[in-house]
Amino acid sequence: MKTKQSIQRTRPAQIIIKFKDNVPDPSRHEFVQEISSVAKVNLHYLRPMSGGAHVFRVENGGKSAQIGDIIKRLSKRPDIIYVEPDAIMTHQLYEK
Repeated sequence: MKTKQSIQRTRPAQIIIKFKDNVPDPSRHEFVQEISSVAKVNLHYLRPMSGGAHVFRVENGGKSAQIGDIIKRLSKRPDIIYVEPDAIMTHQLYEK
C-alpha cells in the first residue's frame, strides 16, 4: 500500500510596519530599498492595512531568528512606530 505524501505549503515570511505620519508613501521603490538596506535583507511592498500599517514580504522566506533581527534593526528607525511579524493568529479558549 502506497502512502500519499503530504505537500506542505509554507507561507512566505512577511512583516507589518506602522510608520509615523511623516512617511508619505512607503510603497515607493526608493523607500523600500532604503528600509531593505537597514533590514539587511530585500523587502518587497505588498499592501496597506487598515489602521495605517503596511505589509512587506521578506525575500527568501526569512527564518524566525532572521525575522527577529530584521525587526530589531527596523525598530531603531525614528520614522517607524512598530514592526511585527505577520503571523496567522488563532483564537485560544481560556478556561478558568
